[in-house]
Amino acid sequence: MHLEYEIGAEEYIASSLLYLKLKRDYSRLQWALFSIFGGMLFVLVALTKPNLGWVEDLLMILGLWWLYAGFLNFFPSRHYRKAYQKAELAGKKFSAEVNSEGFEVMGELCSWKVQWPGVRLKGENEKVIILSSAGTVFMFGKKYLTTEQQEELRRLAGLV
Repeated sequence: MHLEYEIGAEEYIASSLLYLKLKRDYSRLQWALFSIFGGMLFVLVALTKPNLGWVEDLLMILGLWWLYAGFLNFFPSRHYRKAYQKAELAGKKFSAEVNSEGFEVMGELCSWKVQWPGVRLKGENEKVIILSSAGTVFMFGKKYLTTEQQEELRRLAGLV
């Protein structure tokens, strides 16, 4: 089966969020909670210890910054939108050949060939189907695929 597609910003964000969910990596959540706790501690010290002078102001600024950074970790879409811009994927076209042995993805600058046993993570949501192998996430935006292609890709990847 032959697929032709692009990776738009919305597909990139949806793929990244799905990958994060499938990988079950909680380090981002742990860092968020640590930052929020640390920020609250700094703000609390700044508010309860008067007459510290400039140290009080510094603790307040650092505490508010850590609170802000901690809360941003609960909303990774913003981070992935910026990452998409840096990844230079906009307007790039990809094609893929998918069969019972695996898949081969060809891009403008590089190509990959993966056998099905090499796929470690796979999943889908309402916007994308993703396959991950050897640290690379392959994103297939559903809006670029026909219903038949989506069904065939699900079948071959073992998602059904």
